[in-house]
Amino acid sequence: MAALSVLGLAVVEIWGAVPVGLALGLSPILVWVLTVVGSMAGVGAVAVAGEAVRAWLLRRRGASTTAGHGRLYRVWVRYGVVGWGLVSPLVFAPAMGTAIGIALGAPRRRLIAWMCAGVIVWTSILVIAGDLGLRAIHVLS
Repeated sequence: MAALSVLGLAVVEIWGAVPVGLALGLSPILVWVLTVVGSMAGVGAVAVAGEAVRAWLLRRRGASTTAGHGRLYRVWVRYGVVGWGLVSPLVFAPAMGTAIGIALGAPRRRLIAWMCAGVIVWTSILVIAGDLGLRAIHVLS
């Protein structure tokens, strides 16, 4: 049951899945695997559904859905799909970052690949930091 909780939480948020998995006593490797798999499932689901919704909006409105201004758009223009995929899993939930990337017009396959890379990087960092923190607490107590 603990593993399913971590997997389900990872679909929505990395920041929640890693600490919950470690707090439930799961091994760091299992927490990493469950978090990566769950996050990638969320990214894939949003990318598939998001592309369909974006196409529907473009047909309905006959115009681009990209606003073309604002801080978020400037970040997108500056760093593109690569930067977005590597940073957004940390700043947003991976699924939310994917939805925003699709809305901004990112190519779906490229966005999925870089979002998955970002998920792997940030999940690794969070699991290592969490495991080391728990070990330090056990040593000090």
